[in-house]
Amino acid sequence: KVTGHPVPETAAPRRGGDPAVLVASAATAVERLGWTPSRADLAGIIADAWQFARREDTATP
Repeated sequence: KVTGHPVPETAAPRRGGDPAVLVASAATAVERLGWTPSRADLAGIIADAWQFARREDTATP
């Protein structure tokens, strides 16, 4: 939705070095460390990363 382009996905077996589990929640860090994320809106985070990647892509010769 954010990029306006489909994002292809491919299911494959785990590779060497891949983590057994990925967690996309900051709840444990908030609870245990008292940390507060500066951004919690996933769509906003993706939009920022997409805009950065597009700027960097066009700036690279």
